[in-house]
Amino acid sequence: MRIININPTPVRKEDPLPYYYQIVHALREAIGESVEPEVNEKIALPSEPELSELFSVNRGTVRHALQVLEREGLIFKEKGKGTFVRRRRVEMDLSYLCSTTEDMRNRGWKPGTKVIEVSLVNPREHIQESLNLEENEKVWEIYRSRTANGEPISLQRVFFPYRLMPDLDKKDIKGSFYDLWLNEYHIQPFDGEQTIRTRLATADEAKLLNLGKYSPIFEITRITYDANGTPFEYLISVWRGDRYDFCVHLSAS
Repeated sequence: MRIININPTPVRKEDPLPYYYQIVHALREAIGESVEPEVNEKIALPSEPELSELFSVNRGTVRHALQVLEREGLIFKEKGKGTFVRRRRVEMDLSYLCSTTEDMRNRGWKPGTKVIEVSLVNPREHIQESLNLEENEKVWEIYRSRTANGEPISLQRVFFPYRLMPDLDKKDIKGSFYDLWLNEYHIQPFDGEQTIRTRLATADEAKLLNLGKYSPIFEITRITYDANGTPFEYLISVWRGDRYDFCVHLSAS
């Protein structure tokens, strides 16, 4: 456990800003400049008495500032243990079709994959329709856990038409599917359609994602098309609700 580095500056009594808000501003800066904690690592704030001394204010003022930061989601408290910096939430742009592996590498993270299940199946009706399959066409169903720097962040269940990738089970499916599409099957992803829902994790999902019981997650369903408008991927992915925010760029033009 590390203690966050805070510049010990007493509040400015001549400043029109309330004392508690000056402390909020100083702590926000310290949190923003702190190094992102590793998996299972905690970064603690000094205790209330220590913060009172650092800023030359009473504990009530410090407590007020901490309440503001807690409401903003920057810190959390554990009874009897102290106050800790909450890990930063990750923003993902949903308007850009990008592989999970590429996204993690762009953030400076080490991507990892655990293959949970691979099978050749008859697709359910809605998947068959979404992929424009004939009645007896089979699909590969692949279930994987994705990690960033060793931390599980997503579960992905994907369906590919067998006729497009007949030997997929003989390929390395621990890496990027985008690389497989381009280099092995000459499929160029062009665009897609996504639906986003929020729900509670199932017991199995919570276990795989190292989440508590009934934790909130995002579920994204995506159909991906090639340049000819042919659907070749049906993806159901779930993402940790405590680590991700999803954003979309909007334009009036």
